[in-house]
Amino acid sequence: MSESLQNALTSIIHEAAGILGVTEFGKIPFTPQRFFWLSEVGLDVTRANHGHRICQQLLLCQQGSLTAKITDGSGAVSVHEMLTGTTLYLPPLHWLELMNFSRDAVLGVLASEPYDKDEYINSLEELFELWTLTYKD
Repeated sequence: MSESLQNALTSIIHEAAGILGVTEFGKIPFTPQRFFWLSEVGLDVTRANHGHRICQQLLLCQQGSLTAKITDGSGAVSVHEMLTGTTLYLPPLHWLELMNFSRDAVLGVLASEPYDKDEYINSLEELFELWTLTYKD
C-alpha cells in the first residue's frame, strides 16, 4: 500500500472537546471480517510474531505509540513507528512483530478473515518457503 493511501485511510481531528479519529471503510483494500485490539501491553513485550497465509490486516494505532516490524518472504524488512492515527496495511505472506508499546498504546486491527489457527504462519522459515512457492519464476 502506498504511503499516500495509508495516510488517507484514517483522519485525526483535534477538537476542543477531544480527539476524533475516523477510518473510512470504503478505502480499505478488503472487506473486514474481524476486529480485535491490543492494550495494556508490557513495556518489554513483543506481540504478533507470526504471519498469515491469506489474511490481510489493517493495523490502526488508536492511542499512544508502538513499533511495527514487517518482514516479507524475500527477507526484506521495514520498520514503522506508529503514533495515534497511523494506519498500516499488512498483506498476506508477511511476518509481523509489534514492540515498544507506550503505556497508553491501543492498537486496533481489522482482518479480512475470521480467526483460523491453521491459517497462521508460525516461523520465518515457513514464511520463506511459502513466499518462494508463491512467487517462483
